Amino acid sequence: MRKMFLTTIFFVCLFLILAACGDSKTTTSDHEDGKLKAPDQFLQIGSGPMGSGWYPITTILSELYMDHFDGLKASQLEGGSTANLKSLDVGDIQLGINYTSDFSDAINGTGSFDDKIVSIAAMASLYPVYQTIATLQDRQDIETIEDIVDKHIFLGPKGGGGSVAFWRMMEEYGITEKDVEKAGGKISYGNYSDGASMLADGNVDVFVGGGAPAVTSLQEIELTNPVKVIPIDQDKLDRISQKGYGISNDKIPAGTYKGMEEDVPTYTTVSMLTVRKDLDEEYVYNLTKVFWENLEEFEKQLPERAKHFTLNSVLDGIDPETLHPGAKKYYEEAGALK
Repeated sequence: MRKMFLTTIFFVCLFLILAACGDSKTTTSDHEDGKLKAPDQFLQIGSGPMGSGWYPITTILSELYMDHFDGLKASQLEGGSTANLKSLDVGDIQLGINYTSDFSDAINGTGSFDDKIVSIAAMASLYPVYQTIATLQDRQDIETIEDIVDKHIFLGPKGGGGSVAFWRMMEEYGITEKDVEKAGGKISYGNYSDGASMLADGNVDVFVGGGAPAVTSLQEIELTNPVKVIPIDQDKLDRISQKGYGISNDKIPAGTYKGMEEDVPTYTTVSMLTVRKDLDEEYVYNLTKVFWENLEEFEKQLPERAKHFTLNSVLDGIDPETLHPGAKKYYEEAGALK
C-alpha cells in the first residue's frame, strides 16, 4: 500500500513538472515539427517606406520568421530610421531597420533625439546605403548642391534618418532648412515611390533617397525620365566623415543610372537591425540565427543588397557593447565576435 502511495506521488509530481514546462511563455526550444517557439504570437517589424530598399528586406524577413517560428504572425509597418527607433522605444514594434548613425544618436540623446533611448539593442549591421541627391537630366539649372537651395526638395519619409543625414551634409555647405525656405524653396516628405513620381511629373525638383547603390524608385522612372545625380564636393565629404555622425562617403558607380558615365561622390550611411532590449535572449538568438542562416532568400530576391550581408561586416558602425545578448551569443558562436 505504501509503495502504491509513493508511486502515485511520484507521477503526480512528474505531471506537475511537465505541465509547468509546457506553460512556459519564454522558451524558444524546437517543436516536434522542427519549428521554433516565440514568446509572443506577434512580431511587428519597422520597415522603410514603399519604394525604398528597406521594404523588400523586411518583407522577406517577415516571411522567414513566420516560416521558422511556430504560429508567429510577423508584420511590417512603414516607417523610417528615426521613427522606427522611437517606435521601438514605446513598444509599437519589436524589431526595426534603421541607420547606425541614428542608432548612435538615439542611445546618446543627440540629433533627432532629445533624450537617451535605453530600451534598444543592436542586432546586426547590414549594408552601406548611398545617399542620392537627384534631379532629371534635362534640368540644366541644377548641377551643384548650391543650385538646390531655392528648389522644391523631396526628403523621403518624415522621421526618416535620410533627412537627418541630408541636413548634416548641408551644414558643410552652410545651408540650413531655413535658408531653403528664405530662398523660396520647399520641403516635402513621403514614400520613395511617390517621391520619384513627383520628380517625374515635375511636382518636385530634387529627390533625396538612399540606395545600394541604386534607388529602386528612381530606376522605375528613368525609363521615360532619365535622372541626374548631383555630386558632393570631396572636401565636404571628408569633413563630415570625421565628425562622429556615423556618416562616411563613397562613389555611386558609373552606370547606376542611364547616361551616368562617371562615378559620383556622395555620403553614405549603414543600415542595421535593432531590437528591443527586453526581448528574451534565446528569442533574439534565434531571430539572429534565422536571418544569417537563410541568406539565400535575400540573395535570390535582392542580390545587389544581399551581397553586402556578411558576418565580416556585421559590426560595421556598431559598438559590440550595444549588441543584444542574444545576438552577441550567436556572433560568438559563429566566430564573428571574440
